[in-house]
Amino acid sequence: MKNKNQGIIWTLRFLVAILFIFSAYTKLIPIEAFEKQLVDQGITNWCFAPILARCIISIEFFLGIAFLQNHYFKKFILPATALMLVVFCVHLIYQISTQGNSGNCGCMGQIIPMTPLQALIKNIITLGMMVYIYINYINTKVHQHRFPTFILLSTFLIIFWQYKPECGCDAGNVLVAPETMIIEPIIKIDTVYIEKPVIDTKLKKGIDPKKVDVKKSVVETVPIKEATVEIQKPSMPKTTSIFAAYKSFNTGITNLDSGKNIVCLFNVDCDHCMQTAKDLVEWNKANKLPPVYILFWGEESQKEAFFKFAGGTFPYAFIDAGKFFRLLDKAPSPPRVVVLNEGNIVGDFTSETFKKEALNNAINK
Repeated sequence: MKNKNQGIIWTLRFLVAILFIFSAYTKLIPIEAFEKQLVDQGITNWCFAPILARCIISIEFFLGIAFLQNHYFKKFILPATALMLVVFCVHLIYQISTQGNSGNCGCMGQIIPMTPLQALIKNIITLGMMVYIYINYINTKVHQHRFPTFILLSTFLIIFWQYKPECGCDAGNVLVAPETMIIEPIIKIDTVYIEKPVIDTKLKKGIDPKKVDVKKSVVETVPIKEATVEIQKPSMPKTTSIFAAYKSFNTGITNLDSGKNIVCLFNVDCDHCMQTAKDLVEWNKANKLPPVYILFWGEESQKEAFFKFAGGTFPYAFIDAGKFFRLLDKAPSPPRVVVLNEGNIVGDFTSETFKKEALNNAINK
């Protein structure tokens, strides 16, 4: 019976360890997406997101690896692992109560999208497995702290060395779009000429004009010019957008803040992005759109397949994952389509809000 329990315990320990190691691994692909989720969920801001993301991943790797060794297992490793799951559960319950059970919670990164409720159920099952392990585990008499310490330091050093965090404190300037200014229409009123009597210049000399009865005099009048009111469409004030820094595209240098432009943030292997690009190609053929520019993230070798599906091409540039996910701003995931007018964001769409009529309304603002 004892050997049977030990077999079950080791099986459960292996499952929990694999779960934590795999969860940490998925958050690395890409780590910038996990950083964005921490910001979107209100856990932290962009200043601390790169550090916090790597700390969480390092701790998950550490607990997963340490779960397979016996030193301080029941005294420290098992309680610490359970505590981390409890913290995750509390956050998931809060997220469900405030934001609903929608979107990817990020527990398994981008590889296995999970809703908050699915992740909560997974964590509760895992906690149940850990309770069984705690009750039936036979504690060892000899403990050496250097083994857990070595695992902890190694995981942190490897993660922070291989995935060096970039300072995100300037992301506030990158992410905050300029406020759209409300401009009152300029009303132009033509000059109105008022009818006025003019003394006839043919009057006899010697008559004092002041004594002339204007009403009985021969007068000529300047006709009233009909007043016309012309409402002039105000010009959009120029400003610097969050996309101003991206000037170099495959077709040459472009100022995205000059005039009207459509900027798209696409993941090169994202199905929603490919469909959005296809819609833009078709709408551009039917009704000429402002210039469209794409900021890609992903493998550049996949762009041919992307444009083949879309049925056409637009000027494009590839940017790194860190900049890409920060530019997504409040969009939970790509695509993001932005309409710029002199640097002002007059239209901002995700895959759910991207419609032809809405795009045209933004363009015609």
